Amino acid sequence: MALLSRRGLGCALVAGLLTGCGFRPMYGRSGGGAALSSVDVEPIPEREGQLLRNALLDRFRPTGKTRHVLSATVRVSDASLGIQSNDEATLGRLTATAQWRLLTPTGDGRRRLDLQGTARNSVVYNILDNQYATERNRRAARADIADQLASEIETRLGAYFARPDYRMPGF
Repeated sequence: MALLSRRGLGCALVAGLLTGCGFRPMYGRSGGGAALSSVDVEPIPEREGQLLRNALLDRFRPTGKTRHVLSATVRVSDASLGIQSNDEATLGRLTATAQWRLLTPTGDGRRRLDLQGTARNSVVYNILDNQYATERNRRAARADIADQLASEIETRLGAYFARPDYRMPGF
């Protein structure tokens, strides 16, 4: 019984300290996560752009009339690593850079720039003797890197929407 009360007291103390330092959960009613559904994602060219857009839409889940637009471009490079003595690579590295901008339509046909940023990430995959297996690894790496870029963008936008001076309509 004493152990439970000590744990409860410890949890209450930690919660009080977090509240005192200004900590707020991102995905609560007052956090920035709720505002992510007000962001529409414009189509992004190339296959990597499609993967990134789909990952962002899965995370944001835009509903009805959106208030913001996310515009992005993606650059991906593929490098060979683990070069053997016969000049064959055993590893590949995909490096992706996404430049994005959060825009708000102003009503007169223009869009105001609210936030912009760059997300970067790398993924390593195996290059095997079997060409099919290597292609499957490369495709999985492309999907992983798009998901990681989307996660980074989501975090930045969530922090932007969680600012005290941002007010989401309806709350």
